[in-house]
Amino acid sequence: MNLNQRIAGYGRKLSKTERLLVDEMLARYPQSLLESATALARAVGTSASTVVRLLAKLGYDSYAQAQTEARAEVSARLASPGERADAVGADGHGARACLHNALLHDQHNLQATFAAADPAVFEAAVRALTQRKARVHVLGLRQAAPLAGYAALYLNLCLPGVRPLATQGPLFLEDQLLWVDERDVLLAFTFRRYSVAAAKAVRVFRERGAKVVLITDSASAPAARWADQVLVAQCSSASPFDSYTAPMALCNALLAAVAQRCRQPLGEALARGEALWDEQWIRS
Repeated sequence: MNLNQRIAGYGRKLSKTERLLVDEMLARYPQSLLESATALARAVGTSASTVVRLLAKLGYDSYAQAQTEARAEVSARLASPGERADAVGADGHGARACLHNALLHDQHNLQATFAAADPAVFEAAVRALTQRKARVHVLGLRQAAPLAGYAALYLNLCLPGVRPLATQGPLFLEDQLLWVDERDVLLAFTFRRYSVAAAKAVRVFRERGAKVVLITDSASAPAARWADQVLVAQCSSASPFDSYTAPMALCNALLAAVAQRCRQPLGEALARGEALWDEQWIRS
């Protein structure tokens, strides 16, 4: 939960000073929490300890956690690594600070992602990928490519003929879309700055009657308007570069659900895979 949600869900009466603090924090959120507790307290004529106690009442473990949330909110509103560099610059310097802040950001991302996940949408995504005679394609360009490769690797153990779509190789992406029809299902990954090519590919699948499952960082991503199911994962980071820990975790959950539905073919594929790996020529 962010600050607004915590305040809305707080069922007890606030003191006059606490009410002033809440008004001050909300009026300038998230920038208000980027200040020190002392500076925030000074704005309403109270003490830093009062600020810390109020945040504890609202469910924060520490003032540092509240600041991490605020920096995540700021960075989520900025488009490029260059713009986000200043927003995360207040996190401090040194290896210890980097370790601590990376952990806090990813914990926040994971909690926010899975708290907001709609089980019905997730279930529909699993059904689309495992429907009978579906031809599954996987797409992720630029920074989304590693996630797409990971998903394609393990989906291929569960489903026959999984096809990674790529921009490299003898066929352009457009060439790989020539035979898309209603039997196809696309699992696509796209994150800011969003790939125009990925959005166009998603649109082609939808226009041809195919199903589209999209994993992205925002429901307003350009490709989302053509997707049947949109799974949103938080990507805020303690650096100028987005973190894909939460999208990876969401992808893992999707793979686990697919594996449960495909136990027999998965077992058979694993057995065949072991036999192939026993052949020395496959690794020569």
